Amino acid sequence: MTDESRGQRNDEDEDVDLEGLEEDRTVQIKSPVSGIDSATGAGISLDFTARSLFARRTKRKVKSELPAYLMIQCSWYMAFGLQMVLFPYLITNRLGLDGTELGLANMALSGPSVIFLLLGGVVAERARSKPLLMILHLCAALPAAGLAFVLATGNLIYGYMIIYGLAIGTVGAFMMPARDSVLNEVVDRRARIGSGVTLQQGVAFATIAQFAAQIAGLIVGGYADKMTRMPDWLGGFSIGPIPSWELLTFQAIILGLGTGFAIFLARGRGVRTGRSGIGAAFGDIHEGFQVVMANARLWAMTALMFGVGIFVIGSFLVVLPIINRDIYGLASDGIRDMFVTFWLGAFVSSVTLSIFHNIKRPGRLLLTAQLLGSLAILIMLAKPPHYVFLLIVFAWGLAAGVSIAMSRSIVQDAAPKNQLARVLSIYQLGFMAGAPFGAAIMGWLVDFFPEQPQRVAVVPALGMTMLIVWMVIRTPIWNMKSDHV
Repeated sequence: MTDESRGQRNDEDEDVDLEGLEEDRTVQIKSPVSGIDSATGAGISLDFTARSLFARRTKRKVKSELPAYLMIQCSWYMAFGLQMVLFPYLITNRLGLDGTELGLANMALSGPSVIFLLLGGVVAERARSKPLLMILHLCAALPAAGLAFVLATGNLIYGYMIIYGLAIGTVGAFMMPARDSVLNEVVDRRARIGSGVTLQQGVAFATIAQFAAQIAGLIVGGYADKMTRMPDWLGGFSIGPIPSWELLTFQAIILGLGTGFAIFLARGRGVRTGRSGIGAAFGDIHEGFQVVMANARLWAMTALMFGVGIFVIGSFLVVLPIINRDIYGLASDGIRDMFVTFWLGAFVSSVTLSIFHNIKRPGRLLLTAQLLGSLAILIMLAKPPHYVFLLIVFAWGLAAGVSIAMSRSIVQDAAPKNQLARVLSIYQLGFMAGAPFGAAIMGWLVDFFPEQPQRVAVVPALGMTMLIVWMVIRTPIWNMKSDHV
């Protein structure tokens, strides 16, 4: 090997060494940066994992809200179903009073809504829904527990029934807008996570839960102080009698459970109207009335519900229990069968409606159902056999299920979201304001025809028919189309 070649080789070796050194330097220089990159990558990965876990947790929480809301609905309406049997039973059968006293007691039950319902709508908007529902359920349990104690000690008098009615009616005035306005929020939050449940379906699910719970409460209430024997094809076994005070204790427990179900709801969003001071509530109420009167759909639905309160609810609360006692000679078991049949019809129609995402002509379906239900009760004039009477009540229930679901959907869809609770309270006021007047009028009419109380069926049938004809001619409800079709 020549010196020249050795020199060239040495230069190549130096180049190789230099390259190796450069590589070593590169590695040494990049090492800290590489460590930072790794740490940053790990941090990003950790943050992504945390966000994913939080998102999944939030999604699960949002998804759990609708079942929790439906259980709250069940808690209230199962207790309501018990009350529907026990309240008239205690007055007409245990105390032996007539239609006028029953009508006045039902006035005490529904009257507080006329006074406090609008204030309840303002409170529902301003307060967080979760703690509000928890407090209201606890407050509703107290009157039931108090009446249970009165019955257990054998001190039942008519005055205690009035006190119970006023107390539970007052709580209900705040409960209705608080509970009904939450559904819109729940459906809205589910939509944000990709749920396909529409508002109409949400209303239908809530209506199904309501009717199913009421039916359960009605069935249990029918065993008050009386043994019921099942048909032979069901085994022929007997249930009851269950003391009335035990059923009222059960009602108090059921209402208390609603507090636990409310824990699973989101805290809720309170609305700030910018008003303060003593007159703030009245300003909010006045604004709510302006919204309703400016919207043809909203005021028409409010007017319809006022008519339903007078003609339908008055008959439902007063006339049917008196017919049950005086025409068919039945007690709590007859009230149970009658109301279970009614709400079973409402349950069937509600389940059917829940299949459809949206109804193209909800107004036509609503008014048609109202008309058919009103005309069906005319058959009572012929004093039909008890099974025919129950078939009429079932048909009435079918119409009521359609009416309740469609009217709620129309109102919730038409109302501004930031004034929803106030609008719902005004809508409910139309219903509740008519109920005490209807109960009092029907109670007086029943006593006017002591031998034939079924004759009073003409009044609600004629009244509702005239109201529906007016709705078709003078309001947009008949021709309205759903905005979501």
